[in-house]
Amino acid sequence: MDRVGLPRPRWYLLVEQESLTVNLYQLQGSHYVERSTAKAGEVLELAEPVRATIRPEDLLA
Repeated sequence: MDRVGLPRPRWYLLVEQESLTVNLYQLQGSHYVERSTAKAGEVLELAEPVRATIRPEDLLA
């Protein structure tokens, strides 16, 4: 399937299961830039694209 011209999400959250790390990326032009990261035991507080509090270990509990 040809993906040229398909819209790309402005934001995405990557969850690394082995390291219990979450990374928030934002689309800037044609590539993604890391905006926030949190490891197990830390808290990721988001204001964009939505307000959220994420604890990595809670995602995989």
